[in-house]
Amino acid sequence: EDGGLKSMQLGLSHSLSRYKLKFSADKVDIMIVQAIGLLDDLDKEINIYAMRVREWYGWHFPEMAKILNDNMFYARCVLRMGMRINCKNCDFSDILADEVVESTLKKTAETSMGTEISEMDLMNIKSLCEQVISLSEYRLQLFEYLKNRM
Repeated sequence: EDGGLKSMQLGLSHSLSRYKLKFSADKVDIMIVQAIGLLDDLDKEINIYAMRVREWYGWHFPEMAKILNDNMFYARCVLRMGMRINCKNCDFSDILADEVVESTLKKTAETSMGTEISEMDLMNIKSLCEQVISLSEYRLQLFEYLKNRM
């Protein structure tokens, strides 16, 4: 009977602890701390990937890095144009929203000093661009989540 009483006490204390954890204000703080940590990690990853895209695509179209400073614009433009020879036939208005920048990009692509790259190179660069865009979009969602939680 003494063992049964201890077992009931243990069960009750576990239930009480679970109940307290369920409604703990600290739990909300922990979620916010975790989200902030993830936001920092995402910033680092996005910067590393974006830097790699610029380095890799920069062999093909080095002048583009000076025209487009924003990593998302850069990645989206690379995805849209592929090889720089296609640049003049692309419409970037939905990405850049600045006609001057778009025309500068197109003119510069025609006289670029970059080297030729293979289709396999381009495929890998585009894949990396998709990662930059995907992570950046997720970062925006996470930031909105944090704003709403705080």
